[in-house]
Amino acid sequence: MCDTCRQQPIFGIRWKCAECGNYDLCSVCYHGDKHHLRHRFYRIATPGSERVLLEPRRKSKKIAIRGIFPGARVVRGVDWQWEDQDGGNGRRGKVNEVQDWSAASPRSAAYVIWDNGAKNLYRVGFEGMADLKVVNDAKGQTVYRDHLPLLGEQGPGRTGPHGLQIGDQVNVDLELEIVQSLQHGHGGWTDGMFECLGTTGTVVGIDEDHDIVVSYPSGNRWTFNPAVLTKVQIPVPVTSSSSDNQTFAVGDLVQICNDLEKIKLLQRGHGEWAEAMAPTMGKIGRVLQIYHDGDLKVEVCSTSWTYNPQAVTKVASSDGSVPGNSSGERLSALLKKLFETHVSGDVNEELVKTAANGDAAKCEECLKRPEADVNGVFAGHTALQAASQNGHLEVIKILLRYKADVEIEDKDGDRAVHHAAFGDEPGVMALLAGAGADLNARNKRRQTALHIAVNKGHAGVVRTLLELGCHPSLQDSEGDTPLHDAISKKRDDMLALLLDHAADITLTNNNGFNALHHAALRGNPRVEEGSSETFCQSVSNRTTEMFSSREYYAVFWGYARNNVNSAAAMQAFGCVEDLLN
Repeated sequence: MCDTCRQQPIFGIRWKCAECGNYDLCSVCYHGDKHHLRHRFYRIATPGSERVLLEPRRKSKKIAIRGIFPGARVVRGVDWQWEDQDGGNGRRGKVNEVQDWSAASPRSAAYVIWDNGAKNLYRVGFEGMADLKVVNDAKGQTVYRDHLPLLGEQGPGRTGPHGLQIGDQVNVDLELEIVQSLQHGHGGWTDGMFECLGTTGTVVGIDEDHDIVVSYPSGNRWTFNPAVLTKVQIPVPVTSSSSDNQTFAVGDLVQICNDLEKIKLLQRGHGEWAEAMAPTMGKIGRVLQIYHDGDLKVEVCSTSWTYNPQAVTKVASSDGSVPGNSSGERLSALLKKLFETHVSGDVNEELVKTAANGDAAKCEECLKRPEADVNGVFAGHTALQAASQNGHLEVIKILLRYKADVEIEDKDGDRAVHHAAFGDEPGVMALLAGAGADLNARNKRRQTALHIAVNKGHAGVVRTLLELGCHPSLQDSEGDTPLHDAISKKRDDMLALLLDHAADITLTNNNGFNALHHAALRGNPRVEEGSSETFCQSVSNRTTEMFSSREYYAVFWGYARNNVNSAAAMQAFGCVEDLLN
């Protein structure tokens, strides 16, 4: 935490006073001359990296930095994805303010007023994205030039002195008494840590003392002295020359990406990342299904998850050829061993794994054991959630017969209906609805199963949910309804389904956009033209209500002017451009 502005955690470089006990500054406060200028500081670039001792700031030179700051003139950048908000490629705007894109990413966005009058917030550094490119830079704050790391300078990064880094698989192979002794001063030892003995974990953090934070399949995280850990060596498979050019088929063997930060980034918009997926990193799995958007359902570690195809690598034979018939038996034996359910002695673990694999007989066998809990959790999920995502109807019927709770949430707030929506399982959705599941339940992002189904492009689930009577217009944490999401995804089929089931086109999201504003913003003329008669009727009935706000009308026409099809479509509906101008 910064001891001046109280920012917690510190984003970017951490500046630690070398002369005071436990006193830290963030970059803004350090370069803003907070604390004693005669004191020397350590520069710590990343958690776990080597500390660099610096000269006192009092003796150092300050210079002004220039770039995308208030007053700078900008055009769209390499990561631009906002259609023609700026008025078209090459159009200019002025930076009004540097803001936070999110609470977890401060000073990572810029608020721009374009020459056409449009205004919005754009990414400048958030997740490495650059929506803007500077044409005429502006002056920012002053910094101590010689105290900053050199661009491109290679440091130890997030690797500790023992050679471990985030994403590594590790075991605790030492005797218990030795481990307990080595843990003194490194997080200590508790009885709950017995799970670490004989179980492979994944390194998820390295603290400033170079102690290692390890995550386990149970979801627990423990801090270790690196001396007690042994890195698990994972054989590197022979892969195709470019992962981007890989083609997959059901049954292919693939290896999951072993870089935690990379896979978290790749999973965004492709099923997202859950901590329960950590044990699959670096492991070999088998492709079970290929979704229409290219995402892969992969069976790995006795569970199945959806992955971005760029997050996996197809495993090839040593010479790059496809195995012939002579190796068929050996390959079959390998697959059998690879996907055999591991018997750990924990009945709840076995139950969740067998449910995920669709083994109805084994599932019922587990449930008959007196110590079994039908709602028991393994790797962050219940058996019902695992079976729902994978579409195992017989297993779900058994679980419901044993009184499985359909409303239990995982750590993301997702219930069984969310998992069924994500897995594209309309049959499961109907079964859960029959068992009394709340089809309008929201997760921690305030998303309903309908939001997820629309975003994933699962039209069958969307249709089933609407026919079962789910609410068509609930809003998520961004204020978006499923109608907003269908417009963003340019899915006219889903748009028609939603409108046919009375989706509300007047609801506005956190940016103040209703469905028509959003359609104009996204440049989706089919929406304004009406992808169904219902849409046209809705517009006819609600035009006056929707455009009674001067602000919304002006915003809409500001965007519609940049999209000829959108503007023409709205004029066809009887909207008058100069009504409120």
